[in-house]
Amino acid sequence: MPVEDGVPSVSKADFVRRAKTRVARWFDYSGHQTASLRLELLRGVEAIAREFPKRADWFEAKTVALDGGGGLPIRIDGQRHRVFPCADCLVVSSVAPGWGVGWSNVFKNQDVYNVLCWFLRYVGQYIHRSDIASALMIAWEDHGKILHPFGSRLMGQMYGPIIPMISVDHVLNTSKQRALENWGDVSGPFVDAPTVSAWISRNTLDPFIHQAIFHYLRAQELTEHGFEIEAVVAFDCVLQSIATFLRSRRHLETKLTRTEVCEQLQLPSASVELADYVYFLRNNFGAHAGGWRWWDQGELLDENIPEIAQLAGLVLSRAADIEPAIRSVEPFPSNWGNWFFENFETLWDTLWFEKLDKWSGRRSAPSVL
Repeated sequence: MPVEDGVPSVSKADFVRRAKTRVARWFDYSGHQTASLRLELLRGVEAIAREFPKRADWFEAKTVALDGGGGLPIRIDGQRHRVFPCADCLVVSSVAPGWGVGWSNVFKNQDVYNVLCWFLRYVGQYIHRSDIASALMIAWEDHGKILHPFGSRLMGQMYGPIIPMISVDHVLNTSKQRALENWGDVSGPFVDAPTVSAWISRNTLDPFIHQAIFHYLRAQELTEHGFEIEAVVAFDCVLQSIATFLRSRRHLETKLTRTEVCEQLQLPSASVELADYVYFLRNNFGAHAGGWRWWDQGELLDENIPEIAQLAGLVLSRAADIEPAIRSVEPFPSNWGNWFFENFETLWDTLWFEKLDKWSGRRSAPSVL
């Protein structure tokens, strides 16, 4: 095995074997009885590894109109995405590997196709949404706007097999021009100025950071609609996501308490006490049925919600700022195919239905939009 800096490195073949092991574990857990399908699934994983080098220049550009963001003065020119306002929406254009198409000749078995092709689509979708997540955080922190990544309008374009991929910048510039033509340009000194925000460089491709963003924004939206105790639960979920992030990235043996999360992030003692209080509220009144004047919870929490929100935002920001020092998921890989297999287990845990298969009869068909 190759050695780098005295530490044995993991080869691509090792990563592929790990990916096959994870798929096999899911197959066995889900109760499938067809041994031949299991073998074909594992061969399908090997086929992906063989195909990726042939598709190194296959990319997909997606441009989504985020409703409610019209005229927001947010302009970002990132390595993989653009954010800019149109007349009645905030627009995010993003480029990700074009892994969701062109597999019918590779996966001959329909069941194999339904698993592996859908998973590849979900990975591409996840990369796009990760780029959107940073814009969502800026919209909230700078402008107090809660936006949703599922816009009512979407434009897409595949590059590689038919239309050549000239460069990421060329694709993003083309996508932006199409959006401005279709959804209306907004110009002026205020909206033309580049946005300055720490979220532009934070790694939203890390699933724990991304998940914490989801819970944080959901909590803010619940607060706006008067669901105070549900918001407390969502704010605590931010701390839980970051606890898992710290444990995983720092290779800690045991789960972190809320106190330990604050200590790991070097937050003041007041934050520790508040974090424990939020966890108490979640366990005794939010996640489980309990007493405490049910109809009047809003009155009892009104004074606490702003400081709870501030704590959750601080935990999220601190974690995102230390992420580069304990990085596991590279946000801008030079080889996306290698990145896929290096992070296969993380992606599978994040995106697939492994723990839901017991209840597969109670969930509807997945959506790629």
